[in-house]
Amino acid sequence: MSSLLTVSQLNRYVGFKLKQDIKLRGIAVTGEISNLAAHYRSGHIYFTLKDETSALRVVMFSSNVEGLRFMPKEGMKVVALGNIECYERDGVYQLVCTTMTPTGEGNEAERLRQLKEKLAAMGVFDEKNKKKLPQKPAKIGVVTSVGGAALRDIISVIKRRYPIAHIMVSPTLVQGEDAPKLISEAISRADNKDCDVIILARGGGSNEDLAAFNTEQVVMAVHNCKTPIVSAVGHETDTSLSDYAADYRAPTPSAAAEISVPQMENVVGVLAGYDYRMRTACLSRVNMHKYKLESFSSTLERNSPKLRVSAEMTKLDSMRRSMSAAVAQKLRSCCNELTSEYARLDALNPLNVLSRGFSVVTDKNGRVVDKYRLSVGDDVNIKTKDMEITAKVSSVTVNNNEK
Repeated sequence: MSSLLTVSQLNRYVGFKLKQDIKLRGIAVTGEISNLAAHYRSGHIYFTLKDETSALRVVMFSSNVEGLRFMPKEGMKVVALGNIECYERDGVYQLVCTTMTPTGEGNEAERLRQLKEKLAAMGVFDEKNKKKLPQKPAKIGVVTSVGGAALRDIISVIKRRYPIAHIMVSPTLVQGEDAPKLISEAISRADNKDCDVIILARGGGSNEDLAAFNTEQVVMAVHNCKTPIVSAVGHETDTSLSDYAADYRAPTPSAAAEISVPQMENVVGVLAGYDYRMRTACLSRVNMHKYKLESFSSTLERNSPKLRVSAEMTKLDSMRRSMSAAVAQKLRSCCNELTSEYARLDALNPLNVLSRGFSVVTDKNGRVVDKYRLSVGDDVNIKTKDMEITAKVSSVTVNNNEK
């Protein structure tokens, strides 16, 4: 007879055997979710995976639930990965799920992997192709859904941080069959509007919601954009291919806005520093040129033609005074000589003899008469001291005093 076991001992033994079976560790089970229940305190979720004929109880603890990139829903087909264990209290075996993806996501992951490798080989993700963001952008382009929270968050952050920036919205659908084409066209519109930087954004969602940003059409539109692009697609943990192609990747739309624009106070501080350095440099140059001007003025003054003219004028005045003095001296000397000569001439002037009672007789031609020029009947002029007399010669008597 076999040994007697309690229910707990049996359940514990079955649980031990299940844990020892490596084929039941890390298994992937596919099925449809039913009886989904979430424990609001612990955060664990409980549900049943079923197919056409069977069902399997599943538990997923909160630490693993937090890593899910989608919200499990009733009736959703999924692939659950985990370990088969025995729940001793109820004596049932269950799948302790560690990760879970919607059915078909494995194929989608492979498609994304292949597309990522293709684009990487084309150089789409190369760091050397990344453009730098402008330090003080004047115009911000935003490519996103007009009615989404992402746009409101971006506008709020930009207006708070850098209110002087102009925001240009290029609206587009961000999910759905037409989204890749519309997103690419919106990027192209913003690129042609002279924006300094473009923010490509959408809020969080499931992989299906973010699918448009994992298409080659959108990735190439981001890569070919001439304007720097900041990509903020999904939540912080979400990463799309457009994030890899963008020049910068932000975890959220708000973070993208913070990356794209500076803090206004910092800009004002930088401008104040520039203003101070500019004023200091200008003042320094003004003082330097002022010193040079004073030096040039002093040199010019020392070599001024005006000073040379003044010196020459002084010399000219001196020469003029010397010349005037010499001329005056010469005139005085000449005057003295003239006076002396005049006195001598005056002393020899025959007219001075008239004052002693003598007279001078001249002919009609004014020549002093002599015995050779005077004949009886000639008219003569007789000049005395006080008068002149006209007379006619009646006789001529020659003195015999000559030897």
